[in-house]
Amino acid sequence: MSKQDGMWFGLAGALVWGAATLFYVVFAKGVIEHAFWFYVVNAALVAMALGLFFHITARFLATPRRHRRLAALTFAAPGLLGSMLLGLNFSALLPQLPPESHGRYIALVLVSYAMMMAQALEPKPKRASARG
Repeated sequence: MSKQDGMWFGLAGALVWGAATLFYVVFAKGVIEHAFWFYVVNAALVAMALGLFFHITARFLATPRRHRRLAALTFAAPGLLGSMLLGLNFSALLPQLPPESHGRYIALVLVSYAMMMAQALEPKPKRASARG
């Protein structure tokens, strides 16, 4: 993976994390944390969005499968770092959210990135042979 590709994966990862975090900040108090089932659905949607945008970036940059592990780490790094910084300063940066939102946000981030990494590390499916 070239330095330029790494930059694009990092930038895409930062943008996706920023958009997901902004969505959480805007809608957490009124919508996302209103019911547990809705929170679980939102976590699944965030995980799918991360995986989708990672794969879109990988295809756009024509990243070979053998380089996807490093690409996935590069994609996830800005979001994980940003989440750690936000988590360390959660009550100061987001005073409008209740204290229990802190743990829920961190859980959302960890589950989402774990699912994205699992998708990225999945081996290429084998094609069926023509032999019967």
